[in-house]
Amino acid sequence: MTLAYLIRRPKFHYEHLEQYGLGNDELTHAAKEGAEIDIKYSGYISRQQKQIDQVSRQTNRPLPQDLDYMTIDTLSMESREKLNKVKPMTVGQATRIGGVNPADVNALLVFLEIRERKATSREERQQQPSVV
Repeated sequence: MTLAYLIRRPKFHYEHLEQYGLGNDELTHAAKEGAEIDIKYSGYISRQQKQIDQVSRQTNRPLPQDLDYMTIDTLSMESREKLNKVKPMTVGQATRIGGVNPADVNALLVFLEIRERKATSREERQQQPSVV
């Protein structure tokens, strides 16, 4: 078991390590607090960074101009209205619309991915020779 594992636990803090002689006396209080925060929130920060990276990779992805955002129920109503009004050309443009939050951009990416997979699957079924 590592010290980071202990610090990740709820209600366990760096000062508890010090009580057992496991702390580092050379660190300032701010450094200890910063380390604890980094450790406790590392999973959340990692997930957020992955989402940011995904959106960054998709920035130039074109958005269908005939897409009716009102039909995408995983988007907030405010985002649906704004996206329908602006009709962004790319995912990057959608991210810069006021009122369209990162969670909605992720929901839009998921929607587009599902839509593409369904279209690909439909095309593959149509191309398969029928068995008589």
